[in-house]
Amino acid sequence: MNHPLLRDLPDSDRPRERLLRHGAHALEPEELLALVLSTGRGTGEDVLQLARRILGELDGVEGLATASLERLLSVRGIGPVKATRIRAAFELALRAGPVEPPTPPIDPRARHVERLRGQVPTGQAALLGYQPQGEGAPLTLALGSGLGASTRAGALLAQLLVTARPGRWWVVAVRPGGPPRKKEADAARRLFQAAEALDLPLDQVLVVGGQSAWSLDAQGETH
Repeated sequence: MNHPLLRDLPDSDRPRERLLRHGAHALEPEELLALVLSTGRGTGEDVLQLARRILGELDGVEGLATASLERLLSVRGIGPVKATRIRAAFELALRAGPVEPPTPPIDPRARHVERLRGQVPTGQAALLGYQPQGEGAPLTLALGSGLGASTRAGALLAQLLVTARPGRWWVVAVRPGGPPRKKEADAARRLFQAAEALDLPLDQVLVVGGQSAWSLDAQGETH
C-alpha cells in the first residue's frame, strides 16, 4: 500500500494540525509516533515514513511500548534523542495510569444514537442506512466493518437506492468508541461524491462510537 509523503499532505491533514483540530484520539499510531519523533532521517525518509517503519519492525504499538532502549537504538533511524523521547512518552503514560478520553459535547442527534447502537452488538462494527424522519428500522449495509479504505461508496449507496423508502438518508458507522479517524473522513468524502453522482439525498455521514456521535461532512471535517 502506498502512503502519502508528509510533504504531499495538505496542511490540514498533517498530524499536528489534526491533533489540534480533533484531539489525539483521532490520530493513527504512526501519526502519534511521528509527533514524538519530530523529524525523519536525512536520507530522504520523512517522519511519517520513519514512524510506519518503526512500528512495522517492532510489531506495532505494544512492541514499541515494551522495547528497551537497547532495542530501540538497534532500529535504523532511531538515535539517542529519538530513543529517549519514545521511552519518556511511554513512561509518562505508564505513570498517568488509565485515563478516560475527553468527552465530546452533547450531540443534537443524541436521541437517535441509542437506537442505532442497539442494531449492533457491543464491541462490533457495522454500517447502517438510516432515515431519522421515517419509521422504518435502520437498514444494515455491512456487518463487521466500518468506514475506511475498503468502503465501496457506489455499492453501499446502491443498497439505499433499491429500497422503497424515499427521503433523506444517513449513512452511519457504528463501532467501538473514539472520534473519527482520517480513513473515515476520506470514506465520507467518497460517499458524498457518489451520492451526488447518483442523485441520492445523503444528509449525514455519522460515526457512532460508544455513547457519542460525530458527523463527517463532504470535506471530511468533523462536527
